[in-house]
Amino acid sequence: MSTKVNPRIIIDARLYGPAKTGIGRYTQNLLLALPQQKNFNKYQFGLIVKQEDLDTVKQDLGISYRYFPTDISHYSFSEQILLPPFISKLKPNLVHFTHFNKPLLYTGLSVITIHDLIKHYFRGKSTTTKSVFTYWPKYLAYRLATKINIKNNYIIVPSNFWRNILINRFGLSSSKITTIYEAVDPIFLKLKHYSSNIPKNYFLYTGNLYPHKNIKVVFEALQKLPGIQLKIICARSVFQKEAEVLSQKLGVDSQVTFLGFVKDSDFPKLYSQALCLVHPSFLEGFSLTGLEAMSLNCPVIAASSSCLPEIYGSSVLYFDPHNKNDLVNQITLLLKDPTLRSRLIKLGHKQITKYSWTKTASSTLKIYEEILERS
Repeated sequence: MSTKVNPRIIIDARLYGPAKTGIGRYTQNLLLALPQQKNFNKYQFGLIVKQEDLDTVKQDLGISYRYFPTDISHYSFSEQILLPPFISKLKPNLVHFTHFNKPLLYTGLSVITIHDLIKHYFRGKSTTTKSVFTYWPKYLAYRLATKINIKNNYIIVPSNFWRNILINRFGLSSSKITTIYEAVDPIFLKLKHYSSNIPKNYFLYTGNLYPHKNIKVVFEALQKLPGIQLKIICARSVFQKEAEVLSQKLGVDSQVTFLGFVKDSDFPKLYSQALCLVHPSFLEGFSLTGLEAMSLNCPVIAASSSCLPEIYGSSVLYFDPHNKNDLVNQITLLLKDPTLRSRLIKLGHKQITKYSWTKTASSTLKIYEEILERS
């Protein structure tokens, strides 16, 4: 009598943990939440992990998964050539790539999480620190890989904004793409919270300083707010020098402090004492930045662009990201009306409850089930 073997699902977790930025946090929190789902044990789950991360990943996740370590790096030539046979030997029924970098030579059943396609809209010399001889070949390879992978795989996206782009721009069938929202990293919810009804005279910007993040409009707003300071939290120094030069050129460098990396334990006080967090980005995938601020008693002023209204709803103040005066007006409104700040903090607390990693994991497992049933 034959014994039924549970389908094997392999997840590419080479980009795991906060050190791998937003994709790493997504991968980590998804993998932490999946074993809590009731149908998890219907499948054999295996993880492809970097050899150097194996001990950390096993300590975090325990015996819920089987582990398949490798030294094959993401974004590499070896990823394209060596990863497909590596995966094939694992005999998966389905592979989940948590980033768009699925090797083109792997033809098995797959689902890919595409967090955004920002590189499609912002490209060229101003968006990279690499030489043009290195940048353009890699960029063209990226465009080719994303086009082929979008056409030939099931796709998960973190917002309907990107779902609509993939359907309308790439002609992807709506049945092959699913929106699954992400959530605040649980570490933010566990931090000791502070409340500050009387904020200090600064606001925050958190994130990298790539051109699409639109820090220029914030500096321009500072020109009309001479009594206000800006504190920038940016763990990655890429493009920081350009931002420093720009602040000097606009004459606001004395109002700007680059904090660099900030310890998690310092976040609550820093956020709760700020007037607000300003999120001026032209384009985002899901954007946890504002939700993280909300979880730390900090109101948010966000650009009325891309997915931000979808994710933040009515819990923030919006401004035109091309209009510095619009941003100045919203900051001034907060300065003049303390009750508005308190109301936004309450709305923020309510907004973050709409998202959880339990919901993310449940929806993701459901997609696995549906794809396997169709195959």
